[in-house]
Amino acid sequence: MIPGDIFKAFMEAGNDWADKHGAAELLETNLKTLKAHITLQAKDLEQCSMAQAETIALASDGYRDMAQEAVRARTAANRAKVRYDSTKALFDAQRTVEASERAAMRAAT
Repeated sequence: MIPGDIFKAFMEAGNDWADKHGAAELLETNLKTLKAHITLQAKDLEQCSMAQAETIALASDGYRDMAQEAVRARTAANRAKVRYDSTKALFDAQRTVEASERAAMRAAT
């Protein structure tokens, strides 16, 4: 294990996860804003109740498209988190193997 390589792998995986997590959070927040905007617009245009306007908003192409984009972004963030956690687990496993080898060498002498 080379400490610099380990640090670099952690930083790359961690930064990738942070970037993708932030993008997913932003899309999810914007999705709520879009839903509110379409709901209010539908209420004014259709002269309907808020419940009906919300249903119109949820059925709109714009909301559906952004919802799909938000799900894709969250999936990418989750996959990046798995890569980060896997990098961490690999490092921990390598450290355990090396510690076991050192202990075996001490016991053999």
